[in-house]
Amino acid sequence: MTKDTAQTIVNTMEKIRKPDGFKSEKLIVLPDHILMEASSHPLVRPLYVTDTGYFPRALHHYRERPEGSEAVIVIFCMEGEGWYRLGSGRAQPVGQGQAIVIPARTPHAYGSSEEHPWSIYWWHFKGEQTEAFFEGFGTGPGPGHESGHEPGHESGHGPEAEEASTDVSGSDEWNNIGAGAGTAGGLSGVKTALGVGASGASDSGDLTESPSRPVKTAAASLPVTLPPDKARQLTELFQEGYALLEQGYTLNHIIYVSQLAHHLAAILRLCRLQPQDGIFRHSQHDITQTVRYMMDRLEGTVTLKQLAAQARVSVPHFTQRFKEATGYSPIDYYLRLKIQLACRHLDLTGQSVKEISHRLGFQDPYYFSRLFKKIMGKSPSEYRGTRKG
Repeated sequence: MTKDTAQTIVNTMEKIRKPDGFKSEKLIVLPDHILMEASSHPLVRPLYVTDTGYFPRALHHYRERPEGSEAVIVIFCMEGEGWYRLGSGRAQPVGQGQAIVIPARTPHAYGSSEEHPWSIYWWHFKGEQTEAFFEGFGTGPGPGHESGHEPGHESGHGPEAEEASTDVSGSDEWNNIGAGAGTAGGLSGVKTALGVGASGASDSGDLTESPSRPVKTAAASLPVTLPPDKARQLTELFQEGYALLEQGYTLNHIIYVSQLAHHLAAILRLCRLQPQDGIFRHSQHDITQTVRYMMDRLEGTVTLKQLAAQARVSVPHFTQRFKEATGYSPIDYYLRLKIQLACRHLDLTGQSVKEISHRLGFQDPYYFSRLFKKIMGKSPSEYRGTRKG
């Protein structure tokens, strides 16, 4: 369904509005006085369900809220097609396997396709941390949802590129990881060895910068596509929560359903930041493929040019999109994967620190130890001596 088709359906649906009620529908609206009492519980307060339902083949389904809703609305299209519109924006098509999130207090409308009416699961959420759970949804295109040109694709300029500036050189002038690493001392050694900080590179910060404040990106106004396993999880979460609430609106049931809501929000967040329909325009490549490519080469080396090539995009565009999706530059992420593997070797083998460092491609074990401590907070020997399990 194209955007123009979606707009045509909107115009039609504004004239044909389905009365409430669909065959085999499911619907629960929790009473206000019960929610008021339950929402004071610390396990419910952050995020809880106020309404939930399932509308199968909802022909003529249409909702319009000019003032928005006090709740965040999540709709998952299990099959068929529909559309939705935020504020005065254009109607966006919604297809099978896609989910939309409508922020609280945002004017909106949505409805089903006439030709292929949708079957939808839906939830209304409130809570003190609702905005945090659904951060990034609702106001503009996010990773993998470009509606026009690719910002920063070639030049790396523009506001997104500035916020996603990477500490990795755009050139392919790297030495192999560990080849001379540590010769410059400290973390600057790896920057020299990997080409970071070389001419033309953007050296915006520490190699192991904290992911606690990931790069800000425009929120996703287009539907989020869920891979089959996540789509199945979403429907299972609905079925489990609905079945429990049918048995009574007890505090224990509301607490349990609140925790299911946490899981649902986490699934949507992951799928938004690591979309399966390709975060790179003109490329059906997703971030998981890049991570697998890295993991297959943890005992070898990779270059930034190789990483961009396997994603079939330019180096500037790759580094920008990768950091938007993960919060890390590609090489920072790759080194962290190496250190995670080093932890497993320390835990499960009797190899020395020197042997492990060489196995992972670090020629200088002293540099390896410094990097390990920078990432893990303790030296390899201290880590190995820590009681686990």
